[in-house]
Amino acid sequence: MSEPILKAIRLTRHFRVGGSLFTQPKTLRAVEDVSLSVEQGETLAIVGESGCGKSTLARMLMRLIEPTSGQMLFEGRQIDQAEGRALTELRRDMQFIFQDPFSSLNPRMSVGRLVGEPLETHAPGLSAQERRAKVADLLSQVGLRAEHAGRYPHEFSGGQRQRIGIARALASGPKLIIGDEPVSALDVSVQAQVINLLAELRDRLGLTLVVIAHDLAVIRHMSDRVAVMYLGKIVEEGPTDEIFAHPRHPYTMALLSAIPEAEHGRTRRQIALTGEMPSPVDPPSGCRFRTRCRFARETCAAEIPALRETDTGPGHRAACHFFEEIAAEAPSPPASAGTGRTDAARARFSLYADAVSGTGIRPRATT
Repeated sequence: MSEPILKAIRLTRHFRVGGSLFTQPKTLRAVEDVSLSVEQGETLAIVGESGCGKSTLARMLMRLIEPTSGQMLFEGRQIDQAEGRALTELRRDMQFIFQDPFSSLNPRMSVGRLVGEPLETHAPGLSAQERRAKVADLLSQVGLRAEHAGRYPHEFSGGQRQRIGIARALASGPKLIIGDEPVSALDVSVQAQVINLLAELRDRLGLTLVVIAHDLAVIRHMSDRVAVMYLGKIVEEGPTDEIFAHPRHPYTMALLSAIPEAEHGRTRRQIALTGEMPSPVDPPSGCRFRTRCRFARETCAAEIPALRETDTGPGHRAACHFFEEIAAEAPSPPASAGTGRTDAARARFSLYADAVSGTGIRPRATT
């Protein structure tokens, strides 16, 4: 088996918050002891509630935030130790798409300058004419026209601005793109266009994607594997179909139970979580989910559960002391589970058919 293109080993990030002349600052544990790997060419989705540490993890992987401890490797090179030219070369191969396409683009720069700026750093030998031609090609790849290079960000819609951000990310010829909720700030009517654009670029350019998301329909539509985060830790990870058909962690079960049924008359028993997510400043002992888990026992408070292989197949792991017993009590999944998108995702993306066909972008085939 080949070496993963991206690997995080026991990654941790703490922030010092509060504090004054008379009080000591507290430690906010945003990400705690997270390990994951991403294979070449796959799409990994990271999902969880707001405040669970998804965006902090994504920014650490890009070295936009320094980790408190742990290691990050890209193609065997240590991201956390790279400096100077080595860091510049890493940034050429790893690019980031921000959540808000408007605030991530300089309003005083034209689209041509925004997309062409990375070329000045990573391809300084290009002439001005060659750079303009490259910018026009990049805009074409994301569904925009060459004449758009002379306009400014405020002249575009949200979906078009996100396309500009994607074109800018592609300028250096990256191997890996990390998207921090790249479609959550967009209108529902254009989300599928951007999602299918990313999938098409991934397949055509051989990209690897890490996508931070909270929309389960988006995750099911475009990801190969899913990592579920709760209060700074990964509680379950595995192939997308396995996670959706056979969730093993109680938190994942609760998330999936909230997906609405698309067929009239069908209902799904929703698992209601009691209480609020605990503060990362003072997380619970043992299992961090135990304060909201209906299966919690004394062991859950005393011991931190390890992320271990489940009974469903290789690569599917859950951090729960009792997932075998919980799985035995859970109702059997429907016969169609794990064979493609959920009914809700399938129905939702069928609404996008006209928008997708209008862009000429091929939707990703269902499995």
